[in-house]
Amino acid sequence: MTKTRVDAPWPTLLGLLRGHRLPLCMALLLAALAAVLELVPYVWLCRSVTLLAEGAAAFAFYRLAGWIALALAGKYLLYTLAYYLSHDAAYRILMQTRQLLARRLAWAPLEWLQRHGSGALKKLLMQDVERLEQFIAHHLVEMAAALAAPLLVAAVLLAIDWRLALAALATLPLAIAFQAIAMRGMERRMAEYQEAVGDLNDASVEYLRSMPVMKAFRQDARSFARMRDALARYHALIRGVTRRVVPGWSVFMVLLNANIVFLLPLGLWLLQRQRIDLAQLLLALVLGGGMLKPLFKLMRFQAQIREILDGVARMQPLLAMREPAAVPRVAIGEASLRFDGVCFGYAGAPVLRELSLTVPAGRMTALVGPSGAGKSTLAALLGGLIVPERGSIAVGGVPLAQIGEAQRAGLIAVATQEAFLFRGSLLDNLRLGCPDADESRVRAALRIAQAEAFVDALPEGWHAPVGERGARLSGGERQRIAIARALLADTPILVLDEATAFADSRTERRFYRALREGCPDKTLLVIAHRLYTVRDAAQILVLESGRLVDAGDHAALLQRCRPYREQWRAQEQDDGWAIRAAANPSMEETADA
Repeated sequence: MTKTRVDAPWPTLLGLLRGHRLPLCMALLLAALAAVLELVPYVWLCRSVTLLAEGAAAFAFYRLAGWIALALAGKYLLYTLAYYLSHDAAYRILMQTRQLLARRLAWAPLEWLQRHGSGALKKLLMQDVERLEQFIAHHLVEMAAALAAPLLVAAVLLAIDWRLALAALATLPLAIAFQAIAMRGMERRMAEYQEAVGDLNDASVEYLRSMPVMKAFRQDARSFARMRDALARYHALIRGVTRRVVPGWSVFMVLLNANIVFLLPLGLWLLQRQRIDLAQLLLALVLGGGMLKPLFKLMRFQAQIREILDGVARMQPLLAMREPAAVPRVAIGEASLRFDGVCFGYAGAPVLRELSLTVPAGRMTALVGPSGAGKSTLAALLGGLIVPERGSIAVGGVPLAQIGEAQRAGLIAVATQEAFLFRGSLLDNLRLGCPDADESRVRAALRIAQAEAFVDALPEGWHAPVGERGARLSGGERQRIAIARALLADTPILVLDEATAFADSRTERRFYRALREGCPDKTLLVIAHRLYTVRDAAQILVLESGRLVDAGDHAALLQRCRPYREQWRAQEQDDGWAIRAAANPSMEETADA
């Protein structure tokens, strides 16, 4: 991946508008013109006072009402066109931005994706992008009108008397001062707020995914500690921000409407001195009294634009990604694997410690050991989900770091116990790694994976729809589909990380027998807890605490490797375990049988 400089949020936001600036500029211009027409009725209403004092005929008032109606109709038309142009541009930009982010996600390295929770990525693609619609479709038009109206009013007041213009602006500095005090330290609080929202999104997604388990144990959200803590943190932040902001915001709102305190006595004094007439006084009071109200929208926009810019800042690392440069394909001699001094850990806790091992080409190698020994971490390294902290991994003598992702995916397929299926048909899921696979290849993969019988038993066969995350299938069925999908990818190296954990022992034995017969030249790395399924492997690697403690075949390890021997004996005892009741001979006989 080629890294690029990450720009400030504002240039990035304006860059997203590129290609839509003409309709947006037209929308701003129309909004400003609409703001001008919005003042016309007030001007004519004050003019009516002069006409009334002059004893004008009724026709003059009808004509005045006609001009007011025309101005209102024009304002409606201009605002309609402005909002149409801004909304049309907004939804086009949202579509393009989501498409752009989706392309960048496809380019993002797997280890980068692993560092970001699904809730954070969902928030990025949905909520952060959705906020752009508010900014483009609404805020831009409203800001144009909110800026144009006070400027026009100030010009009118200056034309009447410059002192009236100053009186109308008298409370503005004080209002801005209170607003600045209320918003002090908000950047830090908003950063904490956005982090809390991200944690809450992650916890919500995790809670929804775990809903079946929670219901099975009759638990609710209060029993889900992460959700409870995320909600408590979110509530505390919102309460703190509210207590800090609301008093200052209230004072700010009052001061925006308080300039009448200065306008009215000054206007009466000017009228008494005959510096202005009655119509001008009314116009100054009507327009000047509401002159600062549009600034409320500007202050609200200031608070909202911070959230929008924070969202753009979260998009920037993804937007800054560029399509990985085409990595030249490397000639791979044989499908062997070699780990040399590989180290890796999670959150500072080491998992693999100076691990060195070899997986020969074209043979079945089993990786065994207690839980936490680092077996799944090794599979994740081969799948490209994580990268080693130290050491190197080689395929056919070529370092994995020098192999492009496309070539790596064509060399190594990984099937794990967490079988993820997409919404769609079974066939769509099966062909994920090989879209052009014909019917015979699909059926052969299903046959080896021991999935052919249950797929054929479905009313729609492999065209049967699969629910979200494969919800319509059992755990064992999902795993068999995932194995068939990995087989269809036809990679020379296949890694099975507890890929048959949900299968019964008979199905598991049939699968490994069919795998050896159907793929005799494939390099197999099988991670398993049930040792009887891998005892015929050409090589068995024993891991303990992230280190290789021994390697050999089943017979040799039983003789010389104590951890392997203990694990084998424990499994034999578990397989022969039965519920017995000494007081009831018939039950003992049934259990033995």
